[in-house]
Amino acid sequence: MSSQGPTTPRAPRPGARFALRILLAGLVVVLAGAVTVTAGIRNEAKDIVDTLKVRSNVDKATVDALTDVEPGQPQTLLLVGDDYRAAEGEAGGQRSDTMILVRLDPDSKATTMLSLPRDLQVTQGGSTAKLNSAYAGGPKGLIDTLKGLLSTPGEPFPIHHFVSIRFTAFSKAVNTFGCFYVDIDRKYYNDNNPPAGGGGRYATIDVPAGYQRLCGEKSLEYVRFRHLDSDLVREARQTHFLAEARAQIADSTIIGKRDELLEAISEYIKTDIQTEKGLLGVVKLAVNVVGKPTKRVTVDVTDAADGNVATTPDALAKAAKDFLHPKVPKSRSASSSSSKSSSSSSSGTKTKKRKKPKAPKLPDTMFTSTEGARESIQTGVTGQIDASLPIYYPKVQEKQSRYRPEMATGYDIQSPGGQKFPWQGYRLVVNLGRGDAGPGQYYGIQGTNWKDPPVLELATSSERLGGRTFQVEYDGSRIRRLVWKAPHGTYWVTNTLNSRLTNSEMRALARSFTRHGS
Repeated sequence: MSSQGPTTPRAPRPGARFALRILLAGLVVVLAGAVTVTAGIRNEAKDIVDTLKVRSNVDKATVDALTDVEPGQPQTLLLVGDDYRAAEGEAGGQRSDTMILVRLDPDSKATTMLSLPRDLQVTQGGSTAKLNSAYAGGPKGLIDTLKGLLSTPGEPFPIHHFVSIRFTAFSKAVNTFGCFYVDIDRKYYNDNNPPAGGGGRYATIDVPAGYQRLCGEKSLEYVRFRHLDSDLVREARQTHFLAEARAQIADSTIIGKRDELLEAISEYIKTDIQTEKGLLGVVKLAVNVVGKPTKRVTVDVTDAADGNVATTPDALAKAAKDFLHPKVPKSRSASSSSSKSSSSSSSGTKTKKRKKPKAPKLPDTMFTSTEGARESIQTGVTGQIDASLPIYYPKVQEKQSRYRPEMATGYDIQSPGGQKFPWQGYRLVVNLGRGDAGPGQYYGIQGTNWKDPPVLELATSSERLGGRTFQVEYDGSRIRRLVWKAPHGTYWVTNTLNSRLTNSEMRALARSFTRHGS
């Protein structure tokens, strides 16, 4: 990263949001893994609690504001990114850059994460203020405010545990975990000079589009990027980074790094979890939710004055309900049609000869066009990858979108150890420009001759589209990614960061995949 920057040090605020998520994923995996691999978990818990007591305790007012819960019962954790500013020191007060609620419920269909905008307008003491200002006097004010906002007459909103973390822990955690494969939606570039920069001093960045291995500094640049983006786009980017990282942590040998991780980050964490019983209760829940999908819950907001956002009581009530009682989209099994056919045949009744089903109607928001895709392939992919990797692209396109040929790329993909480049890939980038999409919304087409990339771990169901079987990954009720495992590689279409393409539009793109040059 560039050494240029303001002379007054300041904490890189957007990155704290990711630090919370990645540490949550890592700690849950580490603790859950410890339960399954050792009978001495109580000794492990004692060691962890002893460390937390020395470095990470919170005040009594915070503990009193939390809701009591018995170990093993569903629990809600409040994770806060402490926007501690180095220039102001302790006198500058606490600022919650990010607030994330996590629900661990063994009887639920999903683990839910509710992100609350720090710039959300709330009423405090009869006046309007930002939500993160509730943290200025300490965690108790924020806990009470959130419980008030999200409680409904029929169901009080409980918060059982509190964890805060300073941004400093991010780089330490990433260094402990290593690198991750990440699906980068577009090219990220800023050198603080026009046309990519200008108008303010931001962190420099140069990360190309495409599925790739990101390590410490590059990961940091990506998750903290805030130039020409909204807070909601940054939040979505960091959430999806977590999803990618979480799947890869689960498959790693991270358990052996438990002590190293705790030693690296404990001084930057504050939490009420100070007893073996409390820690074991969270660990037990973590074990019981392993393998369940993670559902991202958001609060519907509208723009307000001074760059803030506003919401309504109904929107808050809906978010609370979705968080506490999540619904997981029903999968559309690739074999569902054949099952129905077999059922009819075995019943002994006569059935009419089935006609070949008609192709679904193209959504009104899409049209047939290959010009943008072919131009992108010619500009950024042709000559950059071997002919042994066939190139596929969709024959249809969203009407108000446009391909970005200058962001298209063909490239080599690093091995997990970073020593070799055993695979190749290509990425086509499409900017979704319609009015309701907002800034920073790009969907993409990815191809690689890597036959089992980690991205496959995120799919929860499958569908038959255009004669091919696609693995489906959801973001809430919206399709996040459709992945096709072909004999010669793996191909997928990825929704925008905020999942602005509808499920019908995503399916239409996947259904229209065609081979370049055929």
